[in-house]
Amino acid sequence: MNLFGFQHQRLYTTYQFNTAPKRLALAMMLACLGNNTVHSAEQGAEVAGQDHDPQERVLLPVIKLTAEKENSIGPVRGYVAKDTTIGSKTPTDVLENPQSVSVVTRKQMDVQPATTTSQALRYTAGANSERFGGFGSQLDITRIRGIDADYYLDGMRVISNVSTWSPQVDAYSLERVEVLRGPSSTLYGQGTGGGIINQVSRRPETESSHELFIQVGNFDRYQAGVDSTGALNEDASLSYRFTATALHTKTQVEDTRHKRIYLAPSIRWQPSEQTSWTVLGTYSDEPVIPDYNSLPAVALGLDGSRYPQVDRKRNFSDIDFNASSREQHSLSSLFSHQFNNDWVLNSNLRYMYINSDTKRTTVYGYQDRQGELWLEGTYGLAPSNSTTLQFDNNLAKKINWGDWQHHILLGFDYATGKINNDSYRMDPVAFDPFNPNDYRPHKPIDFSDSMTNWPYNVRQKFNRYGIYVQDQIALNHWRLTLGGRHDWSILNDESRSYSPVWTSRKQHDQQWSGRIGLNYIFDQGIAPYISYATSFDPVLGNDYYGQSFAPTEAKQIELGVKYQPTDTATLLSAALFQLDQDNVKTSDTQHLGYWTQSGKVRSRGLELQATTQLLDQINLMTSYVYVDNELTQDANYQGKSLAQTPKHSASAWIDYSPQYSVLQGWQLGLGVRYLGETWGNPVNSFKVPDATLFDVAAHYDLGQLSNSLAGSRLSVNASNLTNKKYVASCTSQMYCFIGQDRVVTASFSYQW
Repeated sequence: MNLFGFQHQRLYTTYQFNTAPKRLALAMMLACLGNNTVHSAEQGAEVAGQDHDPQERVLLPVIKLTAEKENSIGPVRGYVAKDTTIGSKTPTDVLENPQSVSVVTRKQMDVQPATTTSQALRYTAGANSERFGGFGSQLDITRIRGIDADYYLDGMRVISNVSTWSPQVDAYSLERVEVLRGPSSTLYGQGTGGGIINQVSRRPETESSHELFIQVGNFDRYQAGVDSTGALNEDASLSYRFTATALHTKTQVEDTRHKRIYLAPSIRWQPSEQTSWTVLGTYSDEPVIPDYNSLPAVALGLDGSRYPQVDRKRNFSDIDFNASSREQHSLSSLFSHQFNNDWVLNSNLRYMYINSDTKRTTVYGYQDRQGELWLEGTYGLAPSNSTTLQFDNNLAKKINWGDWQHHILLGFDYATGKINNDSYRMDPVAFDPFNPNDYRPHKPIDFSDSMTNWPYNVRQKFNRYGIYVQDQIALNHWRLTLGGRHDWSILNDESRSYSPVWTSRKQHDQQWSGRIGLNYIFDQGIAPYISYATSFDPVLGNDYYGQSFAPTEAKQIELGVKYQPTDTATLLSAALFQLDQDNVKTSDTQHLGYWTQSGKVRSRGLELQATTQLLDQINLMTSYVYVDNELTQDANYQGKSLAQTPKHSASAWIDYSPQYSVLQGWQLGLGVRYLGETWGNPVNSFKVPDATLFDVAAHYDLGQLSNSLAGSRLSVNASNLTNKKYVASCTSQMYCFIGQDRVVTASFSYQW
């Protein structure tokens, strides 16, 4: 059992020999005879029988066999990760983390498969990651326990622009996706209380491994990728990794496309077991990106609609005014060094640049024209960009004081950046969505004047500082986690809201946050726990009376149990939680265009999840989540529930890899996802119906046909197999999002 990482992380067994294969086999046979002697040396081993002439000793070649334990950021052999850093910033057994944690491994992403982080989370309990359905495949926004989670890449937050677009990491470049549920400010600083989605990049490895894949699918989907890693010098102190994908696809909405080139090179220098330095880069260029859009509820048969439903495959945009793009670049440095006194320094730094240029027509509302439904579309430009620099330095040490074992963590992090966001819109243009020949809006003659007269501009500069301390204490079967942190936030904002007048604000916030958790680890692998954690998130702006907003605060109490039998690929967990948010910003109904901060949200519920491997041939994943959330205090919506948050959701996935008969080489998978009904607006006047979706997978190892095809694999996958027509979610009567139609892909991969 790993005591907060006190066990050694790698286990090595080395055998050294010296000879050709045939003589090696003979020597091993001789070594098995009675009274043999084996003389080991650095240059090899000599084996002689009892009656053998010493001059006829057999010299064996050097062979090194290394068994390496899975680490907290590296590859996982199956679907169950035993260690992770997301809940502690130190390598910690999942059982010893006092909060609910899930890990989606590379193996799972390959089998199901996942092309985005949102898709990777489809079978993760409580991760509501595809709320924008067929309109939002280019967006990764996940809600956990009723609150949007924060996205991280390699342990550092992805701070993006505040416009329509946010960055998206290609899932093929990831080794795992980790989910930490609940407030996490103690370790990670300012953020929401929902939780953290940490995307862990593929890292360089010393053992050579290479993969090529090509993929085709419906909606004219074409994608190709490469992943290559290995040592760069003889002693393997330098290693590299290069991952790249290219994508060209249409979407289920006509006249929309997505093009992307994604490159992720990295290099690692490890001169000793004590020192490691990894530099990772990403480059993503998307010259064409689908338009993020929406439709009114009445156009989709919701909210008591008396109108016929519109054709969901139609693009209700002016295709002559459609040129959205996105690019993002990052450079990360991950350095680790263990000093002679056993203190371990981790120093991580990242620079990231994101630029999006949005040019699109948005469905903005609707009209009733003599009993017929007409939609309203507005033209808009939304250029935006963000530049961020951040680093996280911490020192960790394991200390034994009698029977007490401590894992101390002391850290300081800092983030600074600039965010520019512009939006230019014009008055809505009405059009008939049922006209078979003319169902799009048309740009008016005075378009240019209308755009420039209504600007919305934001210029933000921020600096964030935080110091934190954590102690993971182990005493026999008990585990106690204590953590505390203090943050400072300075935000300078210059903005104008559809007005020629600029407003300047400077906002200072500081806050304490903390976490305490207690676990008990039974010998059988059962681990009950209880924890309390807090978080805070600064809120920009002022109310009608000129008063600055206080940070939104969250606090959570969680009671759970985890079960992971020793030496098995099984993890079962259950969690009960109550999560409360204070100082939630809502609309001020007394003063149009202003906000008030009287809101309080309470979310409570149950999460069940199980992942197991049966008989080395069957993988099974199941989950069920119940969330009851309510605005317990609000000027407008008190007693109501949040939109886009299902009360019930569930999923199950099973795949089977026969090891005998004619089915050997196949891997067959079947999944079902239940998306519970949700409220469609803040006043809870209508609901979005539930939906049940089916996914299937079939993979075949072509090496079963011929040795010349070893390493080749053919895969066919389908999501939403029955092509269920559903609505993914609504945020109001005006903004609803269609569900993702059936997607079928066929892939060929070759590994060597």
